Amino acid sequence: MRHRRPEATRFAAGVFCALAGIAALIALVSPAPAGAEEANRLAFLEPEHAEIYGNVELEGTLFFQPPQFDDQRRDDVSMAIEPTLLLEWNDGDTVFTFTPFTRFDSQDDHRTHFDIRDMKIEQVSGDWAVTFGVDREFWGRTEAVHLVDIVNQTDLVEGIDGEEKLGQPLLKLSRLTGIGEFSAYYFPYFRKRTLPGPEGRLRLPLPYATERAEFETGAEEWTPAFAGRYTGVFGDVDLGLHGYWGLSRDPSFRVSRGRLLPVYSRIAQAGIDAQYTFGATLWKGEAILRQGQRNASFERELYVAATGGLEHTLYQIGGTDADLGLLLEGAYDSRGDEALTAFDNEVVGGLRLTLNDTQDTAVLLTGAVDVTDGSASVRLEAERRLTPHITAAVEAQGFFNTADDFVNRGFADDSFVRLKIKYYF
Repeated sequence: MRHRRPEATRFAAGVFCALAGIAALIALVSPAPAGAEEANRLAFLEPEHAEIYGNVELEGTLFFQPPQFDDQRRDDVSMAIEPTLLLEWNDGDTVFTFTPFTRFDSQDDHRTHFDIRDMKIEQVSGDWAVTFGVDREFWGRTEAVHLVDIVNQTDLVEGIDGEEKLGQPLLKLSRLTGIGEFSAYYFPYFRKRTLPGPEGRLRLPLPYATERAEFETGAEEWTPAFAGRYTGVFGDVDLGLHGYWGLSRDPSFRVSRGRLLPVYSRIAQAGIDAQYTFGATLWKGEAILRQGQRNASFERELYVAATGGLEHTLYQIGGTDADLGLLLEGAYDSRGDEALTAFDNEVVGGLRLTLNDTQDTAVLLTGAVDVTDGSASVRLEAERRLTPHITAAVEAQGFFNTADDFVNRGFADDSFVRLKIKYYF
């Protein structure tokens, strides 16, 4: 068997290659030195604007019930650091961004991890734009699940809502036209999904064998991927179309030596996302058609998944400055019980309260029910600024009636509350 270097080593190799390319690209897009003196030969590399900002986070998590599995605990404490370096040239047409991220976790070794969220240079020239390096880019419209969001891999150890993403090495070329923006993507390197370790909570019943992940391609992580996307606005309608060819961001699993072995398959995907604004109501939808993904029975399947619904906002409720949003969405997956997602036949409702005060207080409460097996979850997210530099956030989620749900079964005793304090600099 061929010896495999650790994931961090392979990603670092790609990062250093990207750094070399970024340095070369800066030299190409920056104006040449005006003078002939040796002392001024590299003066053009000095940015017109430089800024460092970011945040430091302290996090504590308490689980309401004792753990199901050995080595797990009822509490967890962690710290995360995410600084950003921003450099600009050519009146902002050339921008370099570097955002590393690291977390130290007291319980789960897999949650103690380092990532480069952004390390990119962006160059704009008229209607054209180029992005090269490591980047994060969000696609999607709906609240509960983002089916079309395929550019970045999910950093699942950061949260089961799937909102946090790993940085993705890419080359992106975009052109803005009179009918919208067209973008082409090349992804030279694949990022494996982060998954909780055996001592981590919020995982499937069997532990993951992340270090032994398999790829159904000979090039493994270096399997190239390609994507194209169109976005446009037509009156009150925002529209997005995309195609993707490469390794799936969603792993399938097979059991090996009593552990779940992640397997990444080559897929082809086409999708659409849209939003229609009708007064105080937003109608949202996403749908994908995917070929090549393996299901829960480890069989390849062509399937369709869709999600959609509405968000209606009541402004200045009770004569105050607060706004209340009412959310209702549905999610469907043609694989049914064979789907490796909690959103296979779900109905989601929620309330979004925004106080519009000087502390930027916001609360989101959602509930989801699987209409097939009756499994349910309730989730609360709340955030408030305490000082100009400090915010406090609460995240809580409860899981109910999970016995017949393959994905949520491992979460049966994992209802939790989490407190985050962030200092911004």
